[in-house]
Amino acid sequence: MRIPGRPRFGDVIQRQLALFDVEHRDLLVRIEEARRAYGRAGSDDAEELYGTYMDLVEEAEDDLLELRDHFAMSMSPGDRARYRREFARAAERRLPSLAARRDYERTMDPDLDD
Repeated sequence: MRIPGRPRFGDVIQRQLALFDVEHRDLLVRIEEARRAYGRAGSDDAEELYGTYMDLVEEAEDDLLELRDHFAMSMSPGDRARYRREFARAAERRLPSLAARRDYERTMDPDLDD
């Protein structure tokens, strides 16, 4: 039985993200190290270090999107859209750097769609 208001695909998404955490541990550690380096950077180095940080976040996002899209291929179009929305919300809660990347991209291109 599905609980109203609870994400329909929440359980499978949480399992996928947990697997991602295990399989991409090194990348996630590098992201955190890059975030810290950017936070400690002086004004001369900040832009370059932020770019490095965002490059790593993009790498993680690409891997997550591949995981998401591979699973979504077997779904109906309606389920696929809902799953993708739920996946995006869960991934950004789990990896806040993904939200930072989305916000950065919106700053660079205000016409960018979600």
